[in-house]
Amino acid sequence: MSIVQDIQMLEQVPMLRVLGRSILHMIAMGAETREVHTGEMLFGPQEKPDCAFVVEDGMFALSIDPENSSRVIEAGPGTMLGEFALITETARPLCAIAQQPSTVMRISRSMFSKVLESDAGAAVRLRDYIARRTRQSVADLLVVKETFDPKGNEQ
Repeated sequence: MSIVQDIQMLEQVPMLRVLGRSILHMIAMGAETREVHTGEMLFGPQEKPDCAFVVEDGMFALSIDPENSSRVIEAGPGTMLGEFALITETARPLCAIAQQPSTVMRISRSMFSKVLESDAGAAVRLRDYIARRTRQSVADLLVVKETFDPKGNEQ
């Protein structure tokens, strides 16, 4: 892909889109492209990642157990896998296995941190995005709780 196409791909990812085109340009310049074959594991559960991946082409099955064929979710082009690895040390809760020949853009945590250090405004926009997403996740969980426990029974 050209740098322009890479930037357009990064703009599809909500967490990255908030950073702005100049930051996306730097990320695109520093990212690595990787081909993943059908059936190949991109990452496994409990790995300590130092990067995230943006799916450029293809499809991945995300599941808790790589030996179990049940899928939790499918991730295709424009999806970022392992986004929190960009901002904190964490363990991956899932594995990602290519369902067809796929291409991903690998974004390292160290490069991402350096890019954010170069633009305080982008860092603030990222913080605000994560805060909004966290508030929405809490609200969604409360809806699910209310659905399964409408009387609010405590156990």
